[in-house]
Amino acid sequence: MPADQDTILGSSRQPLKASGKWTGMAGLSIVQREQLAEMVVPRVIEHLERCLATARDEWEAGRTWGNVTGNPLLWANDFRMFEKRVTRDFQDALMEDFRSHDYPPQYEFSGVAFADQDDGLSILDDYQSTRRSLRHKLEGSMRENNRYSHYVFTQAAREKNRFEHPNWAPWSPLHWYERLIEIGELYFGKTEMTLDLMRSYLDCMQKTAAPTLAFVVEAIEHCGLITETPAAPESSETLRRNASWKRLAGARDTDASAEPDADPATTTSGWRPSTRKAEADEPARMPDTEADPAQWAAWASNMVQSPVFRPVEGHGGGQAAGSGNAAPMTAFVMPSDQPDPRASLMPFIHDLLQGLFDHIFREVGFNPAVRAEIGEMQYPLATAVIRDLGFFRDRSHPLRLWIGSLINVAIRINPESEPDSEDVERYLGCIRHSIEYLRNEADRLDRDSAEVLMNQFLESVENEDALWHARQITQIDLPNAEEWAEQARRNLALAALETGADLPETAAEEIFQSWETVLAVEHDAGEAGEALHRVLRQVVRHICNMATAAEVNPLVAEAKEHARAAGLGDDRIRDLVQHLGKAHLYRLRAPEDAERFDPRARLQTRESVRYEDDDPTLDQDRDDDHVFAAIGLDIGDWFEFCDDAGENPRRLALIWRGDTTRRFFFLSLDGVHARRHSLQGVAQELRQGRMRALPEDNPLDAIIEAPGG
Repeated sequence: MPADQDTILGSSRQPLKASGKWTGMAGLSIVQREQLAEMVVPRVIEHLERCLATARDEWEAGRTWGNVTGNPLLWANDFRMFEKRVTRDFQDALMEDFRSHDYPPQYEFSGVAFADQDDGLSILDDYQSTRRSLRHKLEGSMRENNRYSHYVFTQAAREKNRFEHPNWAPWSPLHWYERLIEIGELYFGKTEMTLDLMRSYLDCMQKTAAPTLAFVVEAIEHCGLITETPAAPESSETLRRNASWKRLAGARDTDASAEPDADPATTTSGWRPSTRKAEADEPARMPDTEADPAQWAAWASNMVQSPVFRPVEGHGGGQAAGSGNAAPMTAFVMPSDQPDPRASLMPFIHDLLQGLFDHIFREVGFNPAVRAEIGEMQYPLATAVIRDLGFFRDRSHPLRLWIGSLINVAIRINPESEPDSEDVERYLGCIRHSIEYLRNEADRLDRDSAEVLMNQFLESVENEDALWHARQITQIDLPNAEEWAEQARRNLALAALETGADLPETAAEEIFQSWETVLAVEHDAGEAGEALHRVLRQVVRHICNMATAAEVNPLVAEAKEHARAAGLGDDRIRDLVQHLGKAHLYRLRAPEDAERFDPRARLQTRESVRYEDDDPTLDQDRDDDHVFAAIGLDIGDWFEFCDDAGENPRRLALIWRGDTTRRFFFLSLDGVHARRHSLQGVAQELRQGRMRALPEDNPLDAIIEAPGG
């Protein structure tokens, strides 16, 4: 932790210094602060009570968390006398922290500091050093084991200049640490007992805090403290890096060791990297492009006979007929009367390419129709390659890039999919058309024409991707409706919290109707839909603030114009206006005993949100790196799902995700297989190794090690 995040101003309780731009909780409405306190504090207290009970039980059993000389039985007796007071004082302090508009928080940090009247660094005694060390361990645990919560807590504290240091925010576990040790010192002094209490709290946070932190994250988002959608670039990149062909298609040990941060769980799915060691007959170093053909023939022969292309025992999934056996050695004979001596390389290069594709087929299952197409292209490909052997040395060679792209598109087709599926046939058509181009141009293919080949293929696949997603529109009608309904409730809850409105339930229901309509329009109408949504937000805020009709009507008229520009029909515009009019009327004329809209209702009754295909054994929310990775998935990404044994693989694309409902919908290319998961469900599939991203890198780069590469 940076030293400037741990400021301690001497031993007395004093306000911390901060520049005037930081607002703390004062930037939130009184209602928002109250709602945050009433949602978050009870969950934190519930977890704290379990932690304190565990500490007491361990002391009563004569055990401690540190190497200490104190009497734990005596500690347990003393603690029983004050346990309820500790909990009560902690609750009162945390409630006040959420409700307070003062900034910065006023307490002594467990850290390094310069005191007000001291020019030098304060020298800490053993107690203060341990106090600080335990706090640093808690932060380290948060960063490592609760990365998503840590990220959201930091973002919420940073937005709108709320907190100079994120750990000052009352939703931060580091803040909770400070409040608890402050209370511990009040009742038990600066003693070994207090430190051991904090050791037990640290242990409890590490082992059991994830569901509480996940709930606090949702409460923060529900109350509008985060306006930008959290992203997870690091975890997303790790997910893709772990799905590299280096891991999927028998990478060498040196390749695997190059990625020390890889998640061990990623090696438990249906695609497993080879673990064989390099042997004495490993392929010789690749010759220079202009080397004698005999050298290239020797290198190609050695490659075919090398361990790289030999099947691992018990690891032959998807093996093509006749593959898996090293090709027989062919003697190289330099022709005496042939104008181009490289033509004699044809059998060697063909054998090498055949072995290369057989190796890929063996390691990763392919659809038989795809394998047949690739098998037919090997001879024309060899014809093109012997004219430019830089294909093997240059990873940016367009022909090599084309092969990588073709294979990565081909693996989207599930091995058992029937080619008579319209969608599968369309993608097979892209592959066939591209291979036909190669077949026709093989005798004269140069790098320029190879680049044309690659670009045409990529363009055709991009077009098919767009068409395929468009054809799935009916598949996502229900998820969209669920998302818009939840988002409408979330938006209204936020408007009520920000304005402090006490809305009658009848007004809320009318606003829901109008908001769902506008969200559907925004989804399809681009800028006009966004403009309509912005105006609707203003209308709702005016209704919440009990504005007059003269204030609201101009905004409603503006909303009607944006609705027409967005393509909304007259009937739907009339319904939209009627819903808003009724909401305004109900708000102004609600009787005292009218049922009220409760912004907290969903979170107050919230259970762990699970969806159709989630792991039934997932009984609590977590916030580890897998949740961070799941947040970063993008529509259009492709994945393979398998069972616990790594069998029955299914390849599906993410075709829809809801940021508010936190649901994900995956579909196979032929539309036969679908998966519906919650955010926690996706994270669990990643955690258990039953889901992994399909690779986007080039399989040739993983198998052919070019000099200097």
